[in-house]
Amino acid sequence: MKPGKILLSLVSASGLALGFAAGWAGRSGWAEAIWGGAAVIALAALLIQILKSLGRGEFGLDIVAALSMSAAIAFGENLAAAVVALMYAGGQLLEDYASSRATAEMKALLDRAPKTALRYRDGELESCGIDDLRPGDRILVRQGDIVPADGRVQAGGALLDLSALTGESVPVKAAADHDVPSGALSL
Repeated sequence: MKPGKILLSLVSASGLALGFAAGWAGRSGWAEAIWGGAAVIALAALLIQILKSLGRGEFGLDIVAALSMSAAIAFGENLAAAVVALMYAGGQLLEDYASSRATAEMKALLDRAPKTALRYRDGELESCGIDDLRPGDRILVRQGDIVPADGRVQAGGALLDLSALTGESVPVKAAADHDVPSGALSL
């Protein structure tokens, strides 16, 4: 996660909490000032983000958040502006977290993909690159190997772990003439 997004979330949450604390302590003027300050900081960060997005030709819902915060500040509704600021900052943080997780999961999936296969050629086994496989090639997938290419069980059977592909945790039995997807783990 980006430090700027974490900092913005902390400023927004702290501003909201400190404003409530000041209000409970009987300092409503301080509460309004704290909420307004937190909202202005978030609004400034948001405006920079909007300008960068517009420069790339992208339009997003950030403009709605900026309008909401600006209008709330203009009408003296600093608490509302601070709440919108927290919603914006929290949303940015969650979006960054989800993006990081998706990237990590995709990288893990790609890293487990085999680079070579054992192909039968003239009755012998040879190691070849995945890109060298052609339709109709017969390959050997040993126990513990990842299936390198989509195919079909030719003889016997296979027990496959498809959890990385489908999320299904129960191994699947594949008999002869059963299709097998690349990425399955042979058990």
